[in-house]
Amino acid sequence: MAGFWSMVGLVLKSLITGADTVDDMGGAADDVLAVDDVLCRYGIARFTPPEPNAHIGASVDDEVADVVKAAVSSVPESAGVRIEQFFSPNPDAADPFQAMREAQLGVLNVAHRKDVDTVFWGRQDTRNGYLDLHMVSDALASSLYDLMLPQTYSFRQLTHPDVSEALRILLTAQLVLKSTGGEQRALQIARLAAVLEDLQDRIHGGDIFSQGGAGVGLAYGFGAFVLSETGDRSYCASALRVMEPYIRKMVSEASEKPVSATGKTAAPTGLKGESLDADNAGDADNAGTQEVPLSTLLDGISDFSKINPRTVAALALYGALVNWSLIANLKARSGALSIAIWRMLERRIELSMGSPVDRALSICKLGEAMVLTGKDKEDAKLVDKGAAHYRRALGMINARVHGPLYATIAYGLAEAIVSSATIRDVTIPDTQVVPVFQAALKVCTRRDHPYIWGRIMFALATVYLTNGNLHKDIEMLTHARMSYSQAYEAFNEAGAKGAARAASGGYTRSENFLSQLGHRKTVMDATGGVGESLDKGAANAS
Repeated sequence: MAGFWSMVGLVLKSLITGADTVDDMGGAADDVLAVDDVLCRYGIARFTPPEPNAHIGASVDDEVADVVKAAVSSVPESAGVRIEQFFSPNPDAADPFQAMREAQLGVLNVAHRKDVDTVFWGRQDTRNGYLDLHMVSDALASSLYDLMLPQTYSFRQLTHPDVSEALRILLTAQLVLKSTGGEQRALQIARLAAVLEDLQDRIHGGDIFSQGGAGVGLAYGFGAFVLSETGDRSYCASALRVMEPYIRKMVSEASEKPVSATGKTAAPTGLKGESLDADNAGDADNAGTQEVPLSTLLDGISDFSKINPRTVAALALYGALVNWSLIANLKARSGALSIAIWRMLERRIELSMGSPVDRALSICKLGEAMVLTGKDKEDAKLVDKGAAHYRRALGMINARVHGPLYATIAYGLAEAIVSSATIRDVTIPDTQVVPVFQAALKVCTRRDHPYIWGRIMFALATVYLTNGNLHKDIEMLTHARMSYSQAYEAFNEAGAKGAARAASGGYTRSENFLSQLGHRKTVMDATGGVGESLDKGAANAS
């Protein structure tokens, strides 16, 4: 009976105190920023641990959290909540990668209890005031971004305007990832592009945001990466340029290859003993002095224990941007650099981390780099090597559990087969590639990943169009027209206007070829096949 009256007393107390009640995570209810039509709800955790003798329910000031809140509060269609809890990776964990992954997923679980899908958390170094900030969200927990999960954004001067811009880029990028529907997604893409545009001019002028810290450049790179996944790759080159000094510093600290005073090193060999392409043009922006190519520094890494989770995440982001720049044919960096990055990451994961998803993702990107480089150099053997890596990656993951990643790898494999046939000037083996494309479409939902789905459908339509026109096959051309139409709709849903225009052009070509074949068939039916004999006679005469 005493327990019953005790419970009644607690209920009455909660009704009387109202908004002053502290929830189970230590966050006050009045910290919630009420905003109508909220697309993204984010949480801001503590960046400094509370005092050991502080009262459990007491509110303790956190200046860093206040700075983060002030910076991102101006982002439209977002609302924040303070999480009065301090998070940090387990220092006693045997594997630092696993410790960081568990910390990120643990923070996300706490966020879900707050009805939040994105969280900013980290730690401020009390000795120098630097801030190591992490961001986790439902979108970043996908297997597509698993290597970037330990990403650390280091800031030097918290009150610097560049730091505020970087934080706004991170949250706006999350809005792009979370948005659905063509209009909503196009609006968020335009907002992110506007923020990046303001900083791009400074990057072209040589600014690397050194006062704000390396985190500003990484945040800019992440924003450019998100836009690249929507078809806009116009910021890849500037992102690679601003990230390069910090990436070079990380790699130089881990590389053991001696460098002479003239900047020349011994001839590089691959991590598995093979020689690398000497085409390293564009690997670095030389500023009047001879610099060692970044691919050479990557090849000089032998002790993979020096590659910590922070370096892996930064290299994964940098390597992904290099791959997107190769896809867009920007000539911003060489294919040899991309191959060196992903080969090193695949080797690092194989030796230490051991996660099948991480290995599959790194092998997939390595295969993509090889295929893109082989297409540029018209090297069919290199393209075939990339296809072999895609096949390796497919065998490492479950299509049901990791559908988007599986679809991306299957798409890359089919594209590699098509590219190899094109370079060799032989007919595209549609009986091989069409089932692969169709399998990729089945495991990747158009609603959740419209751009990936659209790319696969566009590639399938191109195979139908090429072989249908070659063999004068009306059925294949009809499939091409329908596939281009579906790709157009998917690209519109993803906010990829350029890709949608390309799909529209493919649809028009399909219509034209069908019209020509229809007209040819009508002439042949009317002349009793004379038109066909005339065509053959003209061909023999030529």
